[in-house]
Amino acid sequence: MEVPGGQIMTAKARQLALTPRNITLTPDWKLESEDTISELTLLRKRIGALESLKESKEIEDEIYVELVDSQKAGYLEKVKAAEALAASMKRRLSEVTSNISSLTRYLVNAKLDHKSGELDDETLKLAQGSIEPTLRPLIAEKTDLTSSLKTLEQVLPTRVSIG
Repeated sequence: MEVPGGQIMTAKARQLALTPRNITLTPDWKLESEDTISELTLLRKRIGALESLKESKEIEDEIYVELVDSQKAGYLEKVKAAEALAASMKRRLSEVTSNISSLTRYLVNAKLDHKSGELDDETLKLAQGSIEPTLRPLIAEKTDLTSSLKTLEQVLPTRVSIG
């Protein structure tokens, strides 16, 4: 797909949301975090269900050990992947925050220059017109990243102990 600036961008089909007027691209990190949160939550429920079955003696110890070992391996693998994803999301959040700060500083300086008479109205409008369309999606991404990261960190265990 072609993005503003004439660049060509590739994306997975599940990243795209089409409406009659817009194409919305969901970032990879967002889809990965939603998948990871869902998978970790499901694995926790399955391990809890196994514990419950064992306590109520609905399954034999041998079967319990076999099943909990397989669930444990999947859970630990998913926790490691989630921790790596969280680290990557934190790096992206830092990058986005830095970009927002730089663009905001540039915009404030342009407004300051305008107020002090160094920039005319047309130049200020040009500066605002070039900065604000970039700033809005960055602010939205920062908000989304912060929220998704918080949710991801809530489902990550502080320590792992199974069975």
